[in-house]
Amino acid sequence: MLTPQIIETVKSTAPILAEQGVDITHLFYKKLFNHHPELKHVFNMANQAQGEQSKALAESVFMYASRIDELEALGPMVKRIAHKHASLHIQPDHYPIVGKYLLEAIQEHLSLPDDHEVLKAWAVAYGFLAQVFVDTEEQIYAANEQKTGGWRGFKAFNISRIVNEGGAVKSFYLIPEDGELVEFEAGQYLGIKLKGGKAEFDEIRQYSISNAPGEPYYRISVKTEAHSPDHPGQVSNRLHQAQVGDQVWVQPPTGDFIVKNQINAKIFIAAGVGITPLLSMLHDQLNKDPKQNLCFIQCVRDASHHIMKNEISLLKHKYGFEYFSAYQFGEGADHQGYLNADILKKWLSNTQADVYFCGPKPFMAAIHDACTELGFKPEQLHYEVFGPTTSLK
Repeated sequence: MLTPQIIETVKSTAPILAEQGVDITHLFYKKLFNHHPELKHVFNMANQAQGEQSKALAESVFMYASRIDELEALGPMVKRIAHKHASLHIQPDHYPIVGKYLLEAIQEHLSLPDDHEVLKAWAVAYGFLAQVFVDTEEQIYAANEQKTGGWRGFKAFNISRIVNEGGAVKSFYLIPEDGELVEFEAGQYLGIKLKGGKAEFDEIRQYSISNAPGEPYYRISVKTEAHSPDHPGQVSNRLHQAQVGDQVWVQPPTGDFIVKNQINAKIFIAAGVGITPLLSMLHDQLNKDPKQNLCFIQCVRDASHHIMKNEISLLKHKYGFEYFSAYQFGEGADHQGYLNADILKKWLSNTQADVYFCGPKPFMAAIHDACTELGFKPEQLHYEVFGPTTSLK
């Protein structure tokens, strides 16, 4: 139970976590994988190498500590993380393991004695939060399992078609070996597991579904990443080397980046491969109401990286929604250079619309600032961050 004393003690640690949280979580992951290397099958080891996972966990722990007395405000964070956990098939018995080494890392980094009140308070606070995640994730698992064609955990799919979209992006059409496909909401993603290969551990990544709900397949559109310490790209490169008929393992669709209000006008702004969830939303919205007020903006490096151009152009010709493009380099688009408030002001006539945007974090930060400058309210702005952290900065 979160007593007033426990809440006060945990909140008092927030400044320390803000300053030293990444060091603590880095130590935590070191301990965790030393004692439980099997969990490397679950965690994204590329994010570990880049430090993104430690940063994300530190961010979440700090937010929990600073707002433990207003837990309802943590709802969006809990929901987002729970969906990500579900795509990895995190199980209830993982939480005591994580808790053990997180408390050990806090104790070791802060040089606390075994009976220190901070450790006791965090033990209770962690147990409370862990149960919230267990319950939330079970709701996601059960809901997907109970849907028509639903399942729990990873199951085998085959690649039925591969399309080269240009710009180092390929689309993969996935069909289940057992023929059972669960419905999804536009904007959601799949947990994709690749087994075997040269990697020591299974690799799991999340890829947004880029087709509309209702099709007899899932389509993911994947950009290959060059091999480097910062961008290992193990899974994307293996997918790009795959052939039709190859097998992948797939979790049911998860994610909370979905259209929030069907009635409102909608603006979609995509950069690069961030187009994938927004393209699914566009298809879905047009299927639901072909005459609704929509605007789609696509930002890419240049004409050779203008992925899905023909697909969107055909939709525009059929339905007549507004479609603008921006190239960072070269001609052939409606704008050359980065988007800013002045350009968006010319293209966006309805500041009452909801804005959905996705792409690299610097791009999304710029779009967020530009839309705010134009008068869009926070509740009108919706975005998806690819990766473990939620911050746009």
